[in-house]
Amino acid sequence: MTASVALASPTAPAPVPAGPLRPPRTVTTDDGAEIAVYEHGDPDAAVTVLLCHGWTMSAQSWRPHIDALTRPRQGFPAVRTITYDQRGHGSSTRGGEVLDMALLGDDLARVVTATTRRSAPLVVVGHSMGGMAIQQLAAGRPALFGDRVGAVGLISTCLNEVTEGLTVPAGLPGGARRLSRARQRVADGLLRSPRSARTVHRLLTGPLSHPTTAPLWRAVFGAGPHTESVREGARAFREIPVLAIAEFYAALTTHDCAGRLGALGRVPTRILVGALDCVTPPAQARRLADDIPGAVLQTVPGQGHDLPYERPVLVVETVHTLLREMTGPRSGELALTAPAVR
Repeated sequence: MTASVALASPTAPAPVPAGPLRPPRTVTTDDGAEIAVYEHGDPDAAVTVLLCHGWTMSAQSWRPHIDALTRPRQGFPAVRTITYDQRGHGSSTRGGEVLDMALLGDDLARVVTATTRRSAPLVVVGHSMGGMAIQQLAAGRPALFGDRVGAVGLISTCLNEVTEGLTVPAGLPGGARRLSRARQRVADGLLRSPRSARTVHRLLTGPLSHPTTAPLWRAVFGAGPHTESVREGARAFREIPVLAIAEFYAALTTHDCAGRLGALGRVPTRILVGALDCVTPPAQARRLADDIPGAVLQTVPGQGHDLPYERPVLVVETVHTLLREMTGPRSGELALTAPAVR
Protein backbone atom coordinates (compact mmCIF):
# COMPACT_ATOMS: atom_id res chain seq x y z
CA MET A 1 0.00 0.00 0.00
CA THR A 2 1.25 3.48 -0.85
CA ALA A 3 1.28 6.19 1.80
CA SER A 4 0.77 9.70 0.45
CA VAL A 5 1.27 12.93 2.36
CA ALA A 6 1.56 16.60 1.40
CA LEU A 7 4.52 18.59 2.67
CA ALA A 8 4.58 22.28 3.40
CA SER A 9 7.52 24.22 2.06
CA PRO A 10 10.43 24.04 4.55
CA THR A 11 11.29 27.20 6.43
CA ALA A 12 14.86 26.27 7.36
CA PRO A 13 17.55 28.15 5.41
CA ALA A 14 19.20 26.34 2.50
CA PRO A 15 22.59 24.76 3.24
CA VAL A 16 25.63 26.85 2.34
CA PRO A 17 27.03 25.62 -1.01
CA ALA A 18 30.15 23.50 -0.82
CA GLY A 19 33.41 24.53 -2.48
CA PRO A 20 34.53 23.29 -5.90
CA LEU A 21 34.11 19.56 -6.43
CA ARG A 22 37.23 17.49 -6.01
CA PRO A 23 38.96 16.09 -9.11
CA PRO A 24 36.97 13.00 -10.18
CA ARG A 25 37.92 9.38 -10.39
CA THR A 26 36.85 7.63 -13.58
CA VAL A 27 34.73 4.52 -14.06
CA THR A 28 35.02 3.11 -17.57
CA THR A 29 32.15 1.23 -19.23
CA ASP A 30 32.24 -1.58 -21.79
CA ASP A 31 31.49 0.84 -24.64
CA GLY A 32 34.30 3.18 -23.63
CA ALA A 33 32.35 5.87 -21.78
CA GLU A 34 34.40 7.46 -19.01
CA ILE A 35 32.11 8.26 -16.09
CA ALA A 36 33.42 11.06 -13.84
CA VAL A 37 32.81 10.19 -10.17
CA TYR A 38 33.25 12.55 -7.22
CA GLU A 39 33.69 11.44 -3.61
CA HIS A 40 33.02 13.70 -0.61
CA GLY A 41 33.44 13.31 3.13
CA ASP A 42 35.07 10.64 5.25
CA PRO A 43 35.76 7.52 3.13
CA ASP A 44 35.26 5.41 6.28
CA ALA A 45 31.89 6.95 7.19
CA ALA A 46 29.21 4.54 8.39
CA VAL A 47 26.82 5.50 5.56
CA THR A 48 27.18 6.47 1.90
CA VAL A 49 24.66 8.57 -0.07
CA LEU A 50 24.86 8.40 -3.87
CA LEU A 51 23.19 11.26 -5.78
CA CYS A 52 22.13 10.87 -9.45
CA HIS A 53 21.42 14.08 -11.40
CA GLY A 54 18.87 14.66 -14.14
CA TRP A 55 18.91 15.38 -17.86
CA THR A 56 21.13 18.37 -18.86
CA MET A 57 22.41 18.76 -15.28
CA SER A 58 25.67 17.52 -13.70
CA ALA A 59 27.23 16.50 -10.40
CA GLN A 60 27.70 20.22 -9.67
CA SER A 61 23.93 20.49 -9.18
CA TRP A 62 24.22 18.65 -5.84
CA ARG A 63 26.73 20.99 -4.18
CA PRO A 64 24.38 22.35 -1.45
CA HIS A 65 23.23 18.82 -0.60
CA ILE A 66 26.80 17.52 -0.43
CA ASP A 67 27.81 20.22 2.03
CA ALA A 68 24.86 19.51 4.32
CA LEU A 69 25.19 15.71 4.25
CA THR A 70 28.93 15.54 4.88
CA ARG A 71 28.66 17.64 8.08
CA PRO A 72 27.72 15.96 11.39
CA ARG A 73 24.23 16.75 12.65
CA GLN A 74 22.65 16.00 16.02
CA GLY A 75 21.17 12.52 15.86
CA PHE A 76 22.83 11.70 12.53
CA PRO A 77 26.36 10.80 11.50
CA ALA A 78 28.20 12.69 8.79
CA VAL A 79 27.85 10.62 5.66
CA ARG A 80 30.12 9.96 2.73
CA THR A 81 28.56 11.32 -0.46
CA ILE A 82 29.13 10.15 -4.02
CA THR A 83 28.07 12.11 -7.10
CA TYR A 84 28.77 11.42 -10.76
CA ASP A 85 28.20 12.94 -14.18
CA GLN A 86 25.84 10.86 -16.29
CA ARG A 87 27.42 9.84 -19.60
CA GLY A 88 27.45 12.74 -22.07
CA HIS A 89 27.02 15.25 -19.21
CA GLY A 90 29.57 17.26 -17.25
CA SER A 91 33.01 15.66 -17.45
CA SER A 92 31.74 12.22 -18.53
CA THR A 93 32.16 11.09 -22.13
CA ARG A 94 29.40 9.80 -24.38
CA GLY A 95 30.60 6.24 -25.11
CA GLY A 96 29.86 4.27 -28.29
CA GLU A 97 26.53 2.55 -27.58
CA VAL A 98 23.14 3.70 -28.82
CA LEU A 99 21.60 5.59 -25.91
CA ASP A 100 18.73 4.09 -23.97
CA MET A 101 17.69 4.21 -20.36
CA ALA A 102 18.87 0.69 -19.57
CA LEU A 103 22.40 1.87 -20.41
CA LEU A 104 22.14 4.54 -17.70
CA GLY A 105 21.10 1.83 -15.24
CA ASP A 106 24.20 -0.15 -16.18
CA ASP A 107 26.36 2.94 -15.64
CA LEU A 108 24.87 3.40 -12.19
CA ALA A 109 25.58 -0.24 -11.35
CA ARG A 110 29.24 0.30 -12.23
CA VAL A 111 29.44 3.42 -10.05
CA VAL A 112 27.81 1.58 -7.12
CA THR A 113 30.15 -1.41 -7.28
CA ALA A 114 33.26 0.74 -7.86
CA THR A 115 32.69 3.23 -5.05
CA THR A 116 30.75 1.51 -2.24
CA ARG A 117 31.19 -1.42 0.09
CA ARG A 118 28.68 -3.86 1.54
CA SER A 119 29.72 -3.05 5.10
CA ALA A 120 28.31 0.52 4.82
CA PRO A 121 24.61 1.13 4.13
CA LEU A 122 23.95 2.93 0.85
CA VAL A 123 21.15 5.40 0.11
CA VAL A 124 20.62 6.15 -3.59
CA VAL A 125 18.77 9.34 -4.56
CA GLY A 126 17.91 10.42 -8.10
CA HIS A 127 16.27 13.44 -9.71
CA SER A 128 14.29 13.10 -12.97
CA MET A 129 16.53 11.12 -15.36
CA GLY A 130 18.62 10.12 -12.33
CA GLY A 131 15.50 8.60 -10.78
CA MET A 132 14.87 6.72 -14.02
CA ALA A 133 18.44 5.38 -13.91
CA ILE A 134 17.72 4.04 -10.40
CA GLN A 135 14.56 2.38 -11.68
CA GLN A 136 16.50 0.80 -14.54
CA LEU A 137 19.05 -0.43 -12.00
CA ALA A 138 16.29 -2.01 -9.92
CA ALA A 139 14.75 -3.64 -13.00
CA GLY A 140 18.06 -4.94 -14.35
CA ARG A 141 20.00 -5.68 -11.14
CA PRO A 142 17.37 -6.43 -8.48
CA ALA A 143 19.84 -8.35 -6.30
CA LEU A 144 21.58 -5.08 -5.39
CA PHE A 145 18.54 -3.89 -3.43
CA GLY A 146 18.54 -5.12 0.13
CA ASP A 147 22.17 -6.17 -0.33
CA ARG A 148 24.22 -3.16 -1.47
CA VAL A 149 21.42 -0.56 -1.63
CA GLY A 150 19.54 0.01 1.65
CA ALA A 151 17.15 2.89 0.77
CA VAL A 152 16.03 4.91 -2.25
CA GLY A 153 14.81 8.46 -2.91
CA LEU A 154 13.09 9.25 -6.22
CA ILE A 155 12.54 12.96 -6.92
CA SER A 156 10.52 14.48 -9.76
CA THR A 157 10.69 11.35 -11.87
CA CYS A 158 8.31 8.95 -13.56
CA LEU A 159 7.58 5.31 -14.27
CA ASN A 160 7.05 5.69 -18.03
CA GLU A 161 5.65 8.07 -20.69
CA VAL A 162 8.05 10.91 -19.98
CA THR A 163 6.44 14.40 -20.07
CA GLU A 164 2.98 13.06 -20.92
CA GLY A 165 1.55 15.65 -18.55
CA LEU A 166 2.62 18.48 -20.85
CA THR A 167 0.20 17.86 -23.71
CA VAL A 168 -1.95 14.74 -23.25
CA PRO A 169 -5.54 15.65 -22.34
CA ALA A 170 -6.84 13.67 -19.38
CA GLY A 171 -8.87 10.64 -20.40
CA LEU A 172 -7.87 10.73 -24.08
CA PRO A 173 -7.79 7.05 -25.24
CA GLY A 174 -4.40 6.20 -26.67
CA GLY A 175 -3.22 9.80 -26.23
CA ALA A 176 -0.09 8.94 -24.28
CA ARG A 177 0.91 6.32 -26.83
CA ARG A 178 0.45 8.73 -29.76
CA LEU A 179 2.36 11.45 -27.91
CA SER A 180 5.24 9.05 -27.26
CA ARG A 181 5.50 8.34 -30.98
CA ALA A 182 5.30 12.05 -31.79
CA ARG A 183 8.10 12.84 -29.30
CA GLN A 184 10.26 10.15 -30.87
CA ARG A 185 9.71 11.68 -34.33
CA VAL A 186 10.61 15.14 -33.01
CA ALA A 187 13.80 13.82 -31.42
CA ASP A 188 14.76 11.95 -34.61
CA GLY A 189 14.15 15.12 -36.65
CA LEU A 190 16.38 17.18 -34.36
CA LEU A 191 19.15 14.61 -34.64
CA ARG A 192 18.99 14.77 -38.43
CA SER A 193 19.06 18.58 -38.53
CA PRO A 194 21.65 20.27 -36.28
CA ARG A 195 20.46 23.71 -37.44
CA SER A 196 16.89 22.98 -36.34
CA ALA A 197 18.17 21.56 -33.06
CA ARG A 198 20.12 24.74 -32.32
CA THR A 199 17.10 26.91 -33.14
CA VAL A 200 14.81 24.92 -30.84
CA HIS A 201 17.49 25.04 -28.16
CA ARG A 202 17.65 28.85 -28.25
CA LEU A 203 13.87 29.21 -28.25
CA LEU A 204 13.47 26.90 -25.27
CA THR A 205 16.17 28.37 -23.06
CA GLY A 206 15.59 32.05 -23.84
CA PRO A 207 18.08 34.85 -23.02
CA LEU A 208 20.33 34.28 -20.01
CA SER A 209 19.55 37.83 -18.88
CA HIS A 210 15.83 36.97 -18.52
CA PRO A 211 15.58 33.15 -18.50
CA THR A 212 12.23 33.09 -16.74
CA THR A 213 10.64 34.31 -19.98
CA ALA A 214 11.59 31.06 -21.77
CA PRO A 215 8.94 28.30 -22.10
CA LEU A 216 11.33 25.62 -20.86
CA TRP A 217 11.89 27.30 -17.50
CA ARG A 218 8.24 28.23 -17.02
CA ALA A 219 7.48 24.51 -17.41
CA VAL A 220 10.32 23.29 -15.18
CA PHE A 221 9.86 25.59 -12.20
CA GLY A 222 6.82 26.06 -10.00
CA ALA A 223 5.20 29.25 -8.78
CA GLY A 224 7.54 32.21 -8.40
CA PRO A 225 10.84 30.65 -9.56
CA HIS A 226 14.05 32.23 -8.31
CA THR A 227 15.71 33.93 -11.26
CA GLU A 228 19.24 32.91 -10.26
CA SER A 229 18.23 29.25 -9.97
CA VAL A 230 16.67 29.42 -13.41
CA ARG A 231 19.74 31.17 -14.81
CA GLU A 232 22.02 28.44 -13.42
CA GLY A 233 19.80 25.80 -15.02
CA ALA A 234 19.94 27.64 -18.34
CA ARG A 235 23.74 27.80 -18.20
CA ALA A 236 23.97 24.06 -17.49
CA PHE A 237 21.56 23.30 -20.33
CA ARG A 238 23.62 25.36 -22.77
CA GLU A 239 26.88 23.65 -21.83
CA ILE A 240 25.69 20.32 -23.22
CA PRO A 241 26.00 19.84 -27.01
CA VAL A 242 22.66 20.37 -28.74
CA LEU A 243 22.71 17.00 -30.48
CA ALA A 244 23.48 15.27 -27.18
CA ILE A 245 20.39 16.92 -25.69
CA ALA A 246 18.26 15.64 -28.58
CA GLU A 247 19.78 12.15 -28.33
CA PHE A 248 19.07 11.93 -24.61
CA TYR A 249 15.57 13.22 -25.18
CA ALA A 250 15.00 10.33 -27.58
CA ALA A 251 16.36 7.91 -24.96
CA LEU A 252 14.08 9.34 -22.27
CA THR A 253 11.00 8.62 -24.38
CA THR A 254 11.85 4.89 -24.22
CA HIS A 255 11.82 4.70 -20.42
CA ASP A 256 9.29 2.18 -19.10
CA CYS A 257 9.77 0.28 -15.85
CA ALA A 258 6.11 -0.52 -15.17
CA GLY A 259 5.77 -3.84 -13.38
CA ARG A 260 9.55 -4.19 -12.97
CA LEU A 261 10.24 -2.43 -9.66
CA GLY A 262 9.54 -5.17 -7.12
CA ALA A 263 13.13 -4.91 -5.85
CA LEU A 264 12.44 -1.39 -4.54
CA GLY A 265 9.80 -2.86 -2.25
CA ARG A 266 12.60 -4.53 -0.25
CA VAL A 267 14.02 -1.20 0.94
CA PRO A 268 12.54 2.09 2.23
CA THR A 269 11.58 4.13 -0.83
CA ARG A 270 10.38 7.73 -0.78
CA ILE A 271 9.07 9.67 -3.77
CA LEU A 272 8.93 13.48 -3.91
CA VAL A 273 7.01 15.46 -6.54
CA GLY A 274 6.15 19.12 -6.95
CA ALA A 275 2.43 19.80 -7.09
CA LEU A 276 3.04 22.02 -10.15
CA ASP A 277 5.44 19.67 -11.95
CA CYS A 278 4.27 19.38 -15.56
CA VAL A 279 7.31 17.41 -16.79
CA THR A 280 6.90 14.43 -14.45
CA PRO A 281 3.53 15.40 -12.96
CA PRO A 282 1.93 14.20 -9.71
CA ALA A 283 -0.19 11.67 -11.61
CA GLN A 284 3.03 10.04 -12.80
CA ALA A 285 4.43 10.08 -9.28
CA ARG A 286 1.30 8.32 -8.00
CA ARG A 287 1.62 5.71 -10.74
CA LEU A 288 5.26 5.17 -9.74
CA ALA A 289 4.38 4.89 -6.05
CA ASP A 290 1.64 2.36 -6.82
CA ASP A 291 4.18 0.21 -8.64
CA ILE A 292 6.53 0.02 -5.61
CA PRO A 293 5.29 -1.92 -2.57
CA GLY A 294 5.41 0.25 0.55
CA ALA A 295 6.61 3.42 -1.20
CA VAL A 296 5.80 6.75 0.46
CA LEU A 297 4.75 9.58 -1.85
CA GLN A 298 5.21 13.19 -0.72
CA THR A 299 3.74 16.10 -2.68
CA VAL A 300 5.27 19.57 -2.28
CA PRO A 301 2.88 22.52 -2.82
CA GLY A 302 3.98 25.31 -5.17
CA GLN A 303 6.92 23.41 -6.64
CA GLY A 304 7.71 22.40 -10.20
CA HIS A 305 10.16 19.93 -11.70
CA ASP A 306 13.42 21.34 -10.31
CA LEU A 307 12.41 20.49 -6.76
CA PRO A 308 15.84 19.43 -5.42
CA TYR A 309 17.51 22.69 -6.44
CA GLU A 310 14.72 24.95 -5.23
CA ARG A 311 14.26 22.97 -1.98
CA PRO A 312 17.65 21.46 -1.05
CA VAL A 313 16.75 21.35 2.66
CA LEU A 314 13.79 19.11 1.85
CA VAL A 315 16.01 16.67 -0.02
CA VAL A 316 18.50 16.52 2.86
CA GLU A 317 15.65 15.93 5.33
CA THR A 318 14.36 13.12 3.12
CA VAL A 319 17.79 11.46 3.15
CA HIS A 320 17.83 11.65 6.96
CA THR A 321 14.36 10.11 7.05
CA LEU A 322 15.58 7.25 4.85
CA LEU A 323 18.52 6.74 7.20
CA ARG A 324 16.09 6.33 10.09
CA GLU A 325 13.94 3.94 8.10
CA MET A 326 16.72 1.59 7.06
CA THR A 327 16.62 -1.69 8.98
CA GLY A 328 18.71 -4.83 9.19
CA PRO A 329 22.18 -5.74 10.45
CA ARG A 330 24.00 -3.26 8.20
CA SER A 331 22.17 -0.23 9.62
CA GLY A 332 21.98 -1.40 13.22
CA GLU A 333 25.11 0.53 14.13
CA LEU A 334 23.26 3.79 13.37
CA ALA A 335 20.74 3.16 16.18
CA LEU A 336 18.04 4.91 14.16
CA THR A 337 14.34 4.17 14.31
CA ALA A 338 11.64 4.79 11.72
CA PRO A 339 9.58 7.96 12.34
CA ALA A 340 5.85 8.24 12.03
CA VAL A 341 4.63 9.64 8.71
CA ARG A 342 3.24 13.15 9.24
